[in-house]
Amino acid sequence: MQINRKTRNIVKYLGHLKPAETYFVGLPIDAEVEAGLKIHGVGLPLMPGHRVLVSAKAGPASRRNADGFDIVHRDQAKETACRQVVWHWTQFRGRHETEEMSKLVDVPYQRYPRTRIPAYSVELEVKIRADGKAFVVTGPFTNISDQMLVATNTANMLRESLGGFEVLNDDLASWVTAPIRRVNWQLLHPGENPWKSAGPAIEALISRAPVGNQGVLRARLTAVGEKNPDFVAIGLGGFEGYTAFGFKNFALCVLESPQVNNATYILALESWEDISQLTKAQILDAKAHQVRLIHNRSWFVALDAALTARRKAA
Repeated sequence: MQINRKTRNIVKYLGHLKPAETYFVGLPIDAEVEAGLKIHGVGLPLMPGHRVLVSAKAGPASRRNADGFDIVHRDQAKETACRQVVWHWTQFRGRHETEEMSKLVDVPYQRYPRTRIPAYSVELEVKIRADGKAFVVTGPFTNISDQMLVATNTANMLRESLGGFEVLNDDLASWVTAPIRRVNWQLLHPGENPWKSAGPAIEALISRAPVGNQGVLRARLTAVGEKNPDFVAIGLGGFEGYTAFGFKNFALCVLESPQVNNATYILALESWEDISQLTKAQILDAKAHQVRLIHNRSWFVALDAALTARRKAA
């Protein structure tokens, strides 16, 4: 049975399952679902094993799944935090000569304390049943209380992105085995100067950021791009806004986050294929990244230091 409304708790739809029984949340693929999958980056023909992270723009549940969320503690005293902005001023060079200047600055403000909940990073996957019927599924989940929160959010994510969800408890053995292939990234035009050729796509990415964040994001992306990467890739779906810069000489990839007050991740991986097939949770996990550069006023110095250290190690 397909459910087309938001649910507060998926447990109401699990009454037919035994305790600890495994299930999927998904939908059989019809023309409408196929069109929704295409929007989220799963191209045609549909191939079993294709996985994609739903864009945060699909709705609140999709945003929690792709980006995580904060629990704001309004019962506690406010704390001082900082946000980065671009500060512009006019520099006088002489009696009749001026120059427009700018730099990134940290602006302090007061806010309630908050606890960060990491992204669930549940992906959509195309699966084929033994009888040839195609499904888009998430999971598997287990019918236990510890998984109800994530499963409920996942059900709502499917409703936001594809129009509804079903609880699928088919025998796992009935699914056709297929290699997993994630489609969360678009490799931009390679060539002698990948950063230059990526310019229009990067500017389009920046233009989709909040106006107040665009100057900060442009400054950071330019700082990495001017170091002559061998390739540039942009994120799709739930990776939207992320930019990956590959440096073969350093055997690393610099992953820039679209959130102004987040962080930049430097991953020591052998190839672009390795990076593109990691989940978002794996990429942002401390075990996957080599260096994490916090977005603050010392970011540019820290970036140079990290790349210099890698150059010496290489």
